[in-house]
Parts: sequence; structure tokens; C-alpha cells
Amino acid sequence: MIQSLADLGMFMRKTLLYHQTPDTCLTVAQSALKFLQDSAFVHRVEGKIQPTPFGRAVYKSSLDPIISHKVMHGIREANRHLVLLGDLHLVYLCVPPILEGIYVDWMMYFDAYSQFDETTRLTFTAAGLQESYLARRAFSSNSSDVEKEVPYKRFYVAGAVHKLISGVPSWRVSALFKIPRGTLQSALSAAISHASKLSHFTKELPDYWALSSVFDALVQKLFFAGSPELAQILEIPGIKHARAKQLYKAGYKSLQKLAAAEPRLLASDIEHLTQTQAQKIISSAKIMLQEQADALTDAALQLLEEVQ
Repeated sequence: MIQSLADLGMFMRKTLLYHQTPDTCLTVAQSALKFLQDSAFVHRVEGKIQPTPFGRAVYKSSLDPIISHKVMHGIREANRHLVLLGDLHLVYLCVPPILEGIYVDWMMYFDAYSQFDETTRLTFTAAGLQESYLARRAFSSNSSDVEKEVPYKRFYVAGAVHKLISGVPSWRVSALFKIPRGTLQSALSAAISHASKLSHFTKELPDYWALSSVFDALVQKLFFAGSPELAQILEIPGIKHARAKQLYKAGYKSLQKLAAAEPRLLASDIEHLTQTQAQKIISSAKIMLQEQADALTDAALQLLEEVQ
């Protein structure tokens, strides 16, 4: 564990890099340490170099250090003004600040603003966005400030991803937002990855731990949006996305199919699945079906009581 400049020098002298470039290696390492200190990733406590809570959160979440301060600013603002009337604000936070290959029809964007419902307008404002900027971009061919476009593009992509998790088919979302389906799928995958990172990031920060469970739930919703046909299978405890895809491709497309399966056959149909694991999946599917049946029975009995 490096806790001082002396520790850093001792460590670097044992690396291959030092033996290849002895004249510059230590200078580069010291510059990197200065960057970590200036960026508030590490600090000195009683003369020892230690990670800050922010630095630990960035490390454990695998966030890109370059965008971590922007992410922190967004989380801090959301903690004060989070719109929970729907999922849109959370989806906006889960769209990474760095976007590639996204073309925005600014005139269409500006026209769509007039049709925003109350929740969308509240979210737009809470994200620090302004109608006046949309108007300027709609009626000017070029922007001199590309950086300022980023939050507006994020909101645009968030709108498309939000449509997907609301059950709108991808081809329709693609046509509505003029985003190619491949680019749309990439944006959804990026949102899933970023949402997972945000969950780990906020879990490490005492003031924002409550947001981590919200991001956890959103990750599942985003997964379902990418593969709505897997939604039932993913509800089984312990089933991850990759396993759900295996089961679906093998013909086990519903809880009913899994509940009726034989452990030996299921294990032989799915690669790297043991009979013990297969039995657990089948048992879980049966329990879930029984719970659903019980809920329907209770609802039917209540309905009959009301009728009588």
C-alpha cells in the first residue's frame, strides 16, 4: 500500500517501466499522484496518502475518472431536485455524459418540447435545461459550444431509452427519434452499464446511499427493455441475463415451461448447468407460479364476495 512519495518511488523502481525509462518514470508517477490529489481522489491524513470517499467510490464503481466529477455534480443536483413522478429523470442520469454517433434533429426536438407532458417538462427543468437553448439550436445550423449540447443530447437519448422501458417497440422508437436501431441498442447498453456503475458509486457515498437501490431497480428495467422476452425468466432468483438467454434459446420461454421441466433434461439442454442448479431453477419457477395462482385465487374470491 503506497502511503507516501517514498513508497511510490520504491514501488516504481521495481517495475519494468522504470528499467525501460528510468529518467522519466518517477516524474510521470509523481505527476499521476498530483493529478489524483488535485482531482480529490486521494488526500493526506496524518502525512499518509489515502483515498478519499469520492476516490474510493470512483474506483469501486469503475467510473471513468475523466467524467467522474460531472457524474458527481449530476448526482448531487439530482439528490436535491430528483423528479420521481416517473423514470425519466433516473434514465437521464444513466445516459453517460460521453455520447458517440448521436445525431439530433434540433427542429424536431424543439417542436416536441411544446408537446412535453408535465412530468417531462419538470424533468427537463430539473436537469438544468432551457427551452431558449433548444430554440437557438433549432434555428441555427451550427453550434459554437459543443460541450453545452451534451446535456440536451443526453436528455434526447434518455427520452428514447425511456420509451423502450415503457414498452414501445424499438423500430417505432428508432423512427420517432431518428436514431438507427443499432445506435439505439448501443445507447441502451451504455445506459445499463452506467446505471450499474452509478449503483456502486452511490453505495460508497454516505450521503447518497439511498439512490443505489433506485439505480439497482432501474438496471433491471433497462435489461427488460433490451430483452422484453426474457422478463419472466429474469424474475427467477439467481437468474442473470446470460443464463436467461440460454434458457430462452433452448425453448424454456416461460415460467410454465421451466416448472414442467425435468432437472436432467434441463441440465443437458443448457451448457454449464448442473442438475442441482437445474433443480433449483425448476423449484423457483414452481414457487413463483404457485404464488401467482394464489394471488389470482384471492382476487377471484374477493371479486365474488363483492358481487354477492
